[in-house]
Amino acid sequence: MSSTTSPSLAGAAPLGPLVRSVRVEASGLLERLPAEGALAWVRDGQGLVGWGVAARIEVAGAERFSRAQRWWQEWCRNAQIEDAVGVPGSGPVAFASFAFDPEPGTSTVVVPKVVLGRRGDNTWMTTVGDAPEALQTLAELTVPGPVDWRDGSRPRADWQGAVGEAIARINRGELDKVVLARDIVGVAPDAIDIRYVLRRLAQDYPSCWTFSVDGLVGATPELLVRRSGDDVTSRVLAGTVKRRGEAAVDEGLARALLGSDKDLEEHKYAVHSVARALAAHCTDLNVPARPHILRLANVQHLATDVTGRLADSAPVLALAAS
Repeated sequence: MSSTTSPSLAGAAPLGPLVRSVRVEASGLLERLPAEGALAWVRDGQGLVGWGVAARIEVAGAERFSRAQRWWQEWCRNAQIEDAVGVPGSGPVAFASFAFDPEPGTSTVVVPKVVLGRRGDNTWMTTVGDAPEALQTLAELTVPGPVDWRDGSRPRADWQGAVGEAIARINRGELDKVVLARDIVGVAPDAIDIRYVLRRLAQDYPSCWTFSVDGLVGATPELLVRRSGDDVTSRVLAGTVKRRGEAAVDEGLARALLGSDKDLEEHKYAVHSVARALAAHCTDLNVPARPHILRLANVQHLATDVTGRLADSAPVLALAAS
């Protein structure tokens, strides 16, 4: 059963809200976020941040991606757009968070009232409707106190049992690959300033995409899918080893990872899954025969960039749904 929340467009003109993008002078993206409602997609100091809610929809169920896509297309069709910047990311922008499975879980798309973007030498601000057209003075950043980490919904013993069962089923030939996850709960003495978390993530993992959407916050090196015109890219990561902080040791660990039958097989399953999904929409699909090493601050991953050319007009949400 799916549900939606109709968009709220305060003060919108009959034809829809006015969306205006103009160039601005601003240093830092995450540094401009207010304390509440932070939205972010930033890598190496570039990307998009936003705040305020011009429109919002919540969807669930098997058709969550297509429903969100139709809603977004309709919203953009009704908007009055004045884009003086003309680069990817200017004009109307939405931030979205989608559940992996149809049920349970709710997926959310948010159109912020204000977006600040940076791409190359271009910095711009996009406003929707009656949003202020000047950057405002921000509240002081709050540094959180010590965090008390606790078990989540699955105690450690249950988790270890699940790992053992997964290994046994693989050994019996019932499964090829299993991805297990568990939650850990952190309790802070006071409310956590999400801006502090985002800045720390961006500082510690500059080559990752630091994100914040509707309470989902993190930094990831893995890009599910990107569409630029008719070009499609998906970065697959599977197979990981820690870094030790010494170049020679890390290089040896990377070579061992590239030669690990277990990790290469694990990686192959993930690559084939992505290639099958993109093949339904793409021609000239390029799937490298072997992965490369992606080095991050604390770990090294086996990585493969799968690329292709769109054979149809599938929007990016349709690609993600595949």
